[in-house]
Amino acid sequence: MRPIVLLLAGLALSACAATGPSVETAHMPLELVRAEGQPPRLGDVSVFAGGYEDDSPFAFSIYFDPDGDRLGKPSSVSWTVKLGDYCKDRPSWVQSVIIGPEGQVWKGFRTMVPAGPDRHQDWSSGSSDAEGPDAVATPGLLEAVTAGGRFTIALEDDEGQRWHAQQIDTLSPAQRERGFADNLETFRRMDPAAVPVRSGMLMVMSPDYPALPSPPRRCPTV
Repeated sequence: MRPIVLLLAGLALSACAATGPSVETAHMPLELVRAEGQPPRLGDVSVFAGGYEDDSPFAFSIYFDPDGDRLGKPSSVSWTVKLGDYCKDRPSWVQSVIIGPEGQVWKGFRTMVPAGPDRHQDWSSGSSDAEGPDAVATPGLLEAVTAGGRFTIALEDDEGQRWHAQQIDTLSPAQRERGFADNLETFRRMDPAAVPVRSGMLMVMSPDYPALPSPPRRCPTV
């Protein structure tokens, strides 16, 4: 039986910067997990910005290891950036990048993009704890996000150009502690019966991708 995850997400506040990309303020959602026959418990604790909906251009998460009634240190960082309107009339590649408050740069997985507007994958992702033959290590990222501050997420192409930059206020350590304390208080006051249980197995089917047109279509003109 799989547990159900209930997200009580705070409102993600957005503000426009005087210059450059807009700034999205991250939030700390309250995630509750309840397995069948068990009481509810706190799920993953994270600072989150963006979204996983189809129309959301990015998602960015910092996960924490709670330390009792206090927020622990960050344990991992993960992100996804959509390609959006990125298009070239030749095969190319892009990779997501995270730019720190002091100009540090961490890079995600490199994604090959065929010529033209048609493609099977529309995102580039990354993680601080990525493993495997195609993994890109991101040393120093956990230390940087521990201090908080403003980070920028973007796509970088094979010519070094950056696309779809988005600034994220990842909150100060004090703001994160207050958010965690508020979530913990909300959790303790909740009626356990309000957290539903879902039974049954979730089956994920691999999509049957259509063939890309050959020759490729030209990119749309601006």
